[in-house]
Amino acid sequence: MITEQLIWFIDSRFYYQNTSLDKIVQLANTHKKNVKIIIDASTQLTGRGYWHLLGDDTLSDELMVSLETKKAQMLKYFTMNAIKAEISIQQSSDYLVSLNAQISECNNALVVIEDNAVAKRHPIFQLLTDIKAPVLLLNKKAWKHPIKMLAAVDPLHEHARPGQIDDDIVLVTKNWAKNLDASWTIAHCYYVASVLTTYKNKVKEMHSEGFSVFAKKMRIANEQCVLLEGIPEDAVTSYIKKHHIDILTLGIVARNKLEQLWIGSTTTALLSELPCDLLLIKE
Repeated sequence: MITEQLIWFIDSRFYYQNTSLDKIVQLANTHKKNVKIIIDASTQLTGRGYWHLLGDDTLSDELMVSLETKKAQMLKYFTMNAIKAEISIQQSSDYLVSLNAQISECNNALVVIEDNAVAKRHPIFQLLTDIKAPVLLLNKKAWKHPIKMLAAVDPLHEHARPGQIDDDIVLVTKNWAKNLDASWTIAHCYYVASVLTTYKNKVKEMHSEGFSVFAKKMRIANEQCVLLEGIPEDAVTSYIKKHHIDILTLGIVARNKLEQLWIGSTTTALLSELPCDLLLIKE
């Protein structure tokens, strides 16, 4: 059984896609726990910016009635599916503080957030590394049966990422795959810059050996390991599309602005347009 406490964070401007609701039901049935749902209305407060200093940081009566109606409909739907749900309407502009407070009350929480077009995304997408729990980002595609999962690791610890995060990625993927009856594969990607073309075979050999050592340590069969060549975000995205992957498990590492500028981030690139659902594991 997957043990995470599900916390579904919903942007009240758009509510949710039916595919997201189906995924939540499937996860809830697997987790065997009630679902905590936060309908966040912070982007619809009548007071914005400095206006909250004047005490006008509130929801309109019309919007509040609409939210309460949605809340009642969701509770009815989950009850019909024999799932216990707790739904709260978040009115504070400190949505991250409120979310982390909910997380701190849970044992092993998982935050679920639905993706949207970049221009319509909730501001929380800029603060994913500040959420005190793993995050599952849902796109609009339905899961196939059986579900296919891909775990992206970097056992050579490039880009200054901690080694333990790869172990966690594999362990979480194994657990999810077992309980969702999903197939899973582990991938490592290496990139050879044009100036290093002469050493291409040696670079490949180095990465292949490191990947093999890691796979043996984690007891992963050879047929479940895929070594990809190319810019990581491009190679991983191509593999996802070709093999119809439903969920990609990968790490998300907090970095300061200067490091982000010089090092870059595969995760950040994949977040620009989700190739599938992303299960983000924290360092």
